[in-house]
Amino acid sequence: MRRFHADERGAVSVIMGILMIPLVGALALGAEVSNWYLITRGMQNAADAAAIAAAINNGANYAVEARAVAAQYGFVGGTNNISIAVSNTAACPGGGNTCYSVAITGYTPLLLAQVVGFNGDATMNGNPQKKLNAVAVAKAGNAPSDVCLLALASSGVAQGIRTNGAPAGNM
Repeated sequence: MRRFHADERGAVSVIMGILMIPLVGALALGAEVSNWYLITRGMQNAADAAAIAAAINNGANYAVEARAVAAQYGFVGGTNNISIAVSNTAACPGGGNTCYSVAITGYTPLLLAQVVGFNGDATMNGNPQKKLNAVAVAKAGNAPSDVCLLALASSGVAQGIRTNGAPAGNM
């Protein structure tokens, strides 16, 4: 029995076997939380683009324009628990209330976060969900103006304009 007690071979395997459970759990929880950030970043990109589109539109159909741009980013109101709120009377950061705002809200199911005690912000169909949202505000700018562009080149082709991969500058 003494010889068995003094034998330390395989001790690391037992310790690693026990420690793999919290290690894999922490990695899975980190992956779930990073997925929340990834979805929120996509929502924020869509909200930013939609708010700018509504501000550029600056007309009666600004909400249609904003929802169409959000849809191009994959966020369609009324599908997959996504809601999009568009307003043209939002408070502007510099004062006033004539800015355009777009708020995108969505929900994602909880996978492993429940194990550590997080029960989510909402419940959909009896399942706990994490509520994710993004808000963007944009102010309508001045009317577009014509721009004059001059490029000097050594030949008749506009070689002085770099187009970053496009075949040629079409002005």
